[in-house]
Amino acid sequence: MAYYSYKITRDYGFAPNPFFGFCTLACCKPHIRLKAELNDWIIGTGAKANNLLNHLIFIMKVTEKLSFEEYWSDKRFIRKRPVINGSLAQVHGDNIYYKETDIWHQLNSHHSLDNGDVNLDNLRQDLSGSYVLVSDRFIYLGKNNVEVPDKFKSLCSNIRDYYTIKDDDLALEFIGFLLNKFSLGINGDPLDWSDYSQLELIL
Repeated sequence: MAYYSYKITRDYGFAPNPFFGFCTLACCKPHIRLKAELNDWIIGTGAKANNLLNHLIFIMKVTEKLSFEEYWSDKRFIRKRPVINGSLAQVHGDNIYYKETDIWHQLNSHHSLDNGDVNLDNLRQDLSGSYVLVSDRFIYLGKNNVEVPDKFKSLCSNIRDYYTIKDDDLALEFIGFLLNKFSLGINGDPLDWSDYSQLELIL
């Protein structure tokens, strides 16, 4: 079992996507998606960019590691395909890649261009991760994030990509602390959904 942590600068419920019964990491962070294995834990904390350095946004235990083809075809995850005129949870669906005649396609989504066309940069980066990490054992706090206690702050990533935690005992203690403190599943809306509220006020 391994433990990884990374910083989250943008949180729209897309990466990670905590909706419809599973927390999934299908886009962004290709290196961690390549490396993480079953039963590993991933810790996501805020960053200086959003004034949430060392604030916990989510944790997830990797309970499945799927190829993009498996993720797309699995009936459990059809609801994670984006619906652009749907709810915010539907808009930010992360099940966006499928292959036809050996060519990868990208659905109109949070990772597409503003006009809905394919964003090739995002497509290349996302698919370079090769896998989708899936969890049915997660805590997602989003806007209800909490500052990580001083005892555990060394577990928070302070580098750009991701951090492989060296102190397994401390990581396990931290996860036990969180599991006792919070309910499994969604405990708050994504941080950046407030952007949509501000837009409505402007309009």
